[in-house]
Amino acid sequence: MTNPKPEPEADTSATEQIATEPAPETTETEPVSPPTFPVRRPPNNVGWAVASLIVFWPLAFSAFTHALNVFPLWSEGDVEGAQHASNRARWLGILSLWIGGALIVLFGALYLILMIVMIHHGHHHHSWSGGQGPRMHRG
Repeated sequence: MTNPKPEPEADTSATEQIATEPAPETTETEPVSPPTFPVRRPPNNVGWAVASLIVFWPLAFSAFTHALNVFPLWSEGDVEGAQHASNRARWLGILSLWIGGALIVLFGALYLILMIVMIHHGHHHHSWSGGQGPRMHRG
């Protein structure tokens, strides 16, 4: 009698592993717990917002909005949002100082040019040597 060849067994180890692994539980997403280390509240940079109000007021609206959103965002646990609002308020304040400074320099230069032009044109048309000036009448 001849021994029949044993049939090769199918590799069931991979399929058994898949079948024996527990399926991941589908539960509701758990809330992210706050970090265990203390997180400091970012500065609100309201001083930069005040500077933008004084120097270049159009940016002050946005600067104050961001500065006053820092604490509410931080207290709700949105640390990244609070940090972004803080950075944005500071950036807007610094930007307003640069814009205000540039405008002051520009207006100063224009004023200086205007005065030079007025002095130059006034010199050709009027005599600065004057005359006797106004007479005073004694009564």
